[in-house]
Amino acid sequence: MVWIVMISSGCGLLLTHTTRSLSRDFDQTPIGSKKCSINSYKINIPLVPLTTSRVSAEWDTERISEAAQKAGIQTIYYTDVKIVDILLSTLRRHTIIIYGD
Repeated sequence: MVWIVMISSGCGLLLTHTTRSLSRDFDQTPIGSKKCSINSYKINIPLVPLTTSRVSAEWDTERISEAAQKAGIQTIYYTDVKIVDILLSTLRRHTIIIYGD
């Protein structure tokens, strides 16, 4: 299971959609000829309206290594993440995009 911890800089009331790189060092990094993606979901439900107390559940669709193998990627060069938040993060979807050969 892959656990993802991230902080989103954008904050929209109904919908926030951001894409950023998970990689930091791009010195001589090849682009790669293949890519695949996996999804992670999180639901936050407020216990009492307008409070910070929430019940949450989080799940993933598969592991990065499994998704890369299914796509025929043997060497991972870098990854991006797309984050979609709906209704102040009541529902959040992470899509990890894997690039490699």
